[in-house]
Amino acid sequence: MFSARALLVSVCLWNLFHHTLSAWEGEEGDFSFDGLPGAQHEFKVEVPGNQEECFVQKVAENAELHASFEVLRGGSRMVDFSIKDAYNNVIQEIIYKSEANIKYKAPVTGYYQICVNNIHSRFVSKLVHFYIVTMVEAEWAKYVEEIEELKTTVENFTVVITEVQNSIKQVRLHQSSTRLNVMKDWYLLTGNNSYVMYWSLFQIACVLMTSSFQVYFVRKLFNIPNVTPTAKPRA
Repeated sequence: MFSARALLVSVCLWNLFHHTLSAWEGEEGDFSFDGLPGAQHEFKVEVPGNQEECFVQKVAENAELHASFEVLRGGSRMVDFSIKDAYNNVIQEIIYKSEANIKYKAPVTGYYQICVNNIHSRFVSKLVHFYIVTMVEAEWAKYVEEIEELKTTVENFTVVITEVQNSIKQVRLHQSSTRLNVMKDWYLLTGNNSYVMYWSLFQIACVLMTSSFQVYFVRKLFNIPNVTPTAKPRA
């Protein structure tokens, strides 16, 4: 029974979350990643010497793009970092740094490139850690508001489930009490049955013994010999 209740709660919560996430998908089309108002990526990449690696990220209109990097190992750990628009124009650039952050607000929806250039090392590769986040502030605030509403709904649902669970607990206690009463009555009935049976057998034995004694003594009473003690025929 507990597993069934847990499954019911899980299904209801999933439906609530799915409904909220579907709303985001319907509003933003292909920009919405899993229904969230933005995207987040964290990864590491090995950049060979004297080469540039770029990663494309779609950013919605008026969305903020936060990009940060840190060179974990390799030579002097210095690289160039830049953000380019869809036309390969450099929007922001950081030169000769081992770590840095870039914040950019996209004026139009489009695909932007986040690039790291290992031009300062010809033969040594570098391991670079990236953290990229895009989000629209207004949509994020709306998302947080809907999550709060969802939280309230879940709390109300939890209260109802708790009340149902308490009711089920009371039913179980009543069932347990009923089982104890049934067991007590069964043992009482079995004991009375045994008592009546053995008492009846005892009474039957007494009646049989009494009847046997009565028959014996009555026959003994009327058992008169035909001769006298002197062996003379009785008159």
